[in-house]
Amino acid sequence: MKIAISGLVRMGAQIAQKLVEGGHDVIAHNRSPEPIEAAKEYGAQAAFTKEEVVAGFGSNTPIIWLMIPASVIDSELDAWLDIVPTDSILIDGGNSDYRGDATRAKRASEKGVTLLDIGTSGGIWGYERGFSMMAGGEKAAYLQLIPALDTLAAPGGAHDHFGPTGAGHYVKMVHNAIEYGMMESLAEGYRMLK
Repeated sequence: MKIAISGLVRMGAQIAQKLVEGGHDVIAHNRSPEPIEAAKEYGAQAAFTKEEVVAGFGSNTPIIWLMIPASVIDSELDAWLDIVPTDSILIDGGNSDYRGDATRAKRASEKGVTLLDIGTSGGIWGYERGFSMMAGGEKAAYLQLIPALDTLAAPGGAHDHFGPTGAGHYVKMVHNAIEYGMMESLAEGYRMLK
């Protein structure tokens, strides 16, 4: 499938590379050019501007996965909504606050665009072990992404659709709370043993 990854830092770059290696046609975009140049090395198509990302889809429906900090999701979403055609799918793969997802999805819907919230876990090991992805939003759009999600989940990750807009980021928040709580309890246990 053809998909763009915007935000090529740790996880974004790994997601782009894993998709390319899985046979997908990936457009790589980032704020700074160096990660784009690196993505070209493993076979991604370079896009140095948002307009180049959209143009790279040609007659295909743009599917753009945003792996960007939650602090900039609103401004970046607005910038994308100004240029993507109707029926595009945008994915917020970061750790955005689920309480803002409904407003963001409504802004997208008003432009004829679908916004999915897909909380993505895997950190620096996701490339090797597989990412776990928790999706919220329109199920039909999620189903279109299954070929890419299956690639990203292999060999030991997973993905599922958890419900309406916000559900993906909500489940990811719960996931993070459990994970960080376990890490803290292990750290305290080791400290006590020492």
